[in-house]
This record gives sequence, structure tokens and C-alpha cells, in this order.
Amino acid sequence: MPVINIGQLAATTLQNYQKTFADNIGRDVVLLNHMKANGMVQTENGGREIVMPLEYGNSTAVGTFSGTSTIVNPYQEGIDAATYDWVNYYAGISISKDDELKNNGEFAVKKLIKSKIRQAERTLKEKIELDVHTGGGGTTAVVGTQTLVAATGTVGDISGTTETFWRSYVESTGGALSVAYIRDMVNDIDSLPGESVSLIETTVVLHAKYESLLTTTLQYNVTTTKEMKRLGDAGIATLGFRGIPMVYNRFVPAGEMYAISPALKMIQHKDANFDVLPMEKVSGQMVYEQFILQTMALVTDNRRKLGKLTGKTA
Repeated sequence: MPVINIGQLAATTLQNYQKTFADNIGRDVVLLNHMKANGMVQTENGGREIVMPLEYGNSTAVGTFSGTSTIVNPYQEGIDAATYDWVNYYAGISISKDDELKNNGEFAVKKLIKSKIRQAERTLKEKIELDVHTGGGGTTAVVGTQTLVAATGTVGDISGTTETFWRSYVESTGGALSVAYIRDMVNDIDSLPGESVSLIETTVVLHAKYESLLTTTLQYNVTTTKEMKRLGDAGIATLGFRGIPMVYNRFVPAGEMYAISPALKMIQHKDANFDVLPMEKVSGQMVYEQFILQTMALVTDNRRKLGKLTGKTA
């Protein structure tokens, strides 16, 4: 029987699976799926932290003139920046000599390796999916939407409690979800300068509640946009509110609904975008291990263009 180089076999298998690994996570996490398809994912070269330039307030260097009247052009202070930490995610697989001996032949070993890769993919996907919704920030989790979309608290080193321009739309009255709540949230966000709401994400319960509100007299779902069709074709349960796709996710906190616009962005590190690290033998053990690395952050450069409803019931 030919000798199997299990380390080399595992390394090659994971390397070949890298693009599939990244595509599956980007497809199956609905929020990231939408962001990737709508220009809300950026790749950066790195740096100690991510700096997002902001523009807020109105310029005072605007006016009218006539003839030889003096034009006033004062220096504008209304530009600042939010800063975010990079977060390193990894998924690892390990193959032991015992694995090789218990799985006779190259085909059996490859099958085992692929099983371990799928397990790593599933676990990393769940970790990222949880964090983009409820992560608290720092270096152990990205800042999730629950924290990013708020009217208080510090995000990007800017306090929403202190700075009024850094407050999302939040409606926290307890009670049954109604179309009026959704309408007021979307209208408030869309009335501000910048791009409009492009996705509404909520819980399974509130998604079903909204579906029950769609009647023959309530025709908010008559417009089917390309994004609604794209998500539906991908097998994602999608309703519509004035042409805005509404989806659900199990990690959205109970009673909450989020209005997402392109003000929400995912930043990826160009050198750690589901990159596969070299296979290495563990020192002092008959074990080979390999890691796939994703370095990223969830950020916003305009917190006002995001919104949420809380305390809502069916």
C-alpha cells in the first residue's frame, strides 16, 4: 500500500476548499450576503485600527453673492472619524496519525479531512453570524448590530449619549408590531441625506407577524425589487416592505427589527480574507494542524442611517 503523506494531503484539500469556505459563509449569513451583493464590503490593507471618516452637521461655507460682495468661506469643523478594532477569527482542523491508521487508504483519509473542514466551516459561520448581530466589540468580537444600531453608548470611540449626530433611530415602545412602526422607522432614516434603507432584518416571530399583516388592502409587497428576487432565488425567506427585502435571522434579539442601509459596512483585511495558513506538525505530537484566518470588522460611518424597533411582539 502506498504511504500517504497525511499532512500534505490535508493542506492541499483545505487550500482547494478555501474559496468554497469563504463563499458559503458569505452566502449563508443573510446580512453578509446582502452586504456583499450591495457594495457594503470593503477590503483594506491593514493598520493598527480602522478609521472611518465622518461628515456631520451643515457647512457654513454656503450662501449667495451678488456683484462684488464678499464671499465667506470659513474653515469647516464638521469632519471627524470613528475608529474600530480589527477582530481575528480562525477555524482550525487537526489530523492525527491515529486518524490516518483508522481510515484506510487515501480516499478514506480525504473523506475524513473534508468532514473536519465542513465542521470547521459550520462552527466559524455560526460564530461570525452570532457576532455580527450581538457582538460587543473589542478584540474578541466585532461590534454587532445590537450595539452599532443604538441611540446611546460608545461606538467607534464616539459617544452617542453625548453626540446627537451619532444616534440611530430607535423606537422602544412595547407592544404588537404594526406597519406604522416600520413605516415611521424607514421614513425617518430615508429622510436624512445619504442612501436609503436596503434591508430589514428581524426575528422569525416578527417576520411571521409582518407576513400576517399583508392583506389585500395592504399592498406594501407589490413591488418586487432585484434584491428581493436575488435573496428569494438564494432560498432565503423574503418578504417586502415598499420594495425593501425583509428577512429573519435566529440571532436577532427577541422583539427587535433592524433597518439596514449602506451606512453599515464590513471591512476585510486583504491578507486575512479566509486565507489558509501553512500546515504544520504539532511539536512533540503525531498531529498536523492547519488554520483558516479571517480578520474583519463591522463598522458604520453614519449611525443615523441605521434604525431598530425594540420591545415588539406578535
